[in-house]
Amino acid sequence: MTDHVTQAYLDDESLHGVMGRLDLPPHLRAAYAHRLVDRPFFLEEHTAHSIAADVLDFFELLFSLPRRMFDGSFTRFAEAIGIPPEEAAIMGSDRPPMHGRADIYRVGDEFRLLEINAGTQLGGPDLGELARVIHEEPGFQPFVREHELAYFNPIEKLLDAVGRDRQVAFLEEGGMLTRFAKGFASFQESCARLGVDVLLGELHEVTERNGFLHLRGTKLDVAVRYFSATQAVGYADLLAKGHKTELYTPLSSYYYGSKSTIALLSEHREVLDDDERALVDRLVPWTRYLRDVPRDRLRADREELIVKAAGGFAGAGVHPGWLMTDKEWAELLDDVAGQPFVVQERVRPTPDVVPGDDRPWLTTWGWFVTDQGFAGMSIRSMPFADGAVVSYAGNPLTKVSGLLVH
Repeated sequence: MTDHVTQAYLDDESLHGVMGRLDLPPHLRAAYAHRLVDRPFFLEEHTAHSIAADVLDFFELLFSLPRRMFDGSFTRFAEAIGIPPEEAAIMGSDRPPMHGRADIYRVGDEFRLLEINAGTQLGGPDLGELARVIHEEPGFQPFVREHELAYFNPIEKLLDAVGRDRQVAFLEEGGMLTRFAKGFASFQESCARLGVDVLLGELHEVTERNGFLHLRGTKLDVAVRYFSATQAVGYADLLAKGHKTELYTPLSSYYYGSKSTIALLSEHREVLDDDERALVDRLVPWTRYLRDVPRDRLRADREELIVKAAGGFAGAGVHPGWLMTDKEWAELLDDVAGQPFVVQERVRPTPDVVPGDDRPWLTTWGWFVTDQGFAGMSIRSMPFADGAVVSYAGNPLTKVSGLLVH
């Protein structure tokens, strides 16, 4: 069913030019202006909070997996979800603070979870700034007031979590700061508007002194982590010595962002109570380790299955069976045999409408959550005809928008 505010927006042609009139801050414009969906998105606020509450409860189940299934052994947990021993050794067993994004499809009045991303290494938090600019667009104000529209900003929630009176740096590694330079400049710009001057750097630029990490000579109170566990292995001694600098989020987040954890919960329902099973059934499509599914079933059900690399990001390692031939599918199954991949039931999302475009659009709703609940949204969308991987970094045909709640 179409949200009534969405329908009101679609019915009023005078509103359809709002995205072309936005006065975007310079770095936000450089990052996104060329790839904006030609409409905002809308959602009832109680739905935003309700789904966020489900996502937080789902994370609680993920956090409980080592205890429930592996007698508290993180070594066995890491092995089960395909994390290499050298990475597990530096990840530790601390429960991370809740900071994540759930990528979700809307199916009618329901929402189905595709994957969970845990930690701060998540794209799209500055789309809360895009929502703010839409909300403040002068010609859009009558509609904003009529429907009492508001927005949530993930960057603001991040700064609340790390503390606005501390020296903060966003740290990457492996040239990723250059690869995603426009995005990081937009993050930095958003933080500056909120009164926090954030440094940008990579691990190889960091030194340690008196227990603190220093970036180009500046002592860091908090290092917001965008580098991966794989990248951190070579800097294990540095990070251990710089323990007085808070690492937000800690490397232990990586346990819970693996798609393998969803496969564990989807398959091992016997470790859950009735309410927990209901939560998993409500949110999660059928998901299994690829290695555990008979090859004849994988072959027969190609058009209803998608194969995903357990630790992939930005759409890497995602293979929709319905867009492949039988031969291509069989070759894929051979190529990834024995590697950490999962297979998931195809979810058929409700198409979205974009004014002036007759094509049905495919939208991924990225629910940001913190310990405080709903923290904003990353909206990514594209025509169905442009593929099945809705990823801004991984598919150049993907566009973005902002979410307003009512």
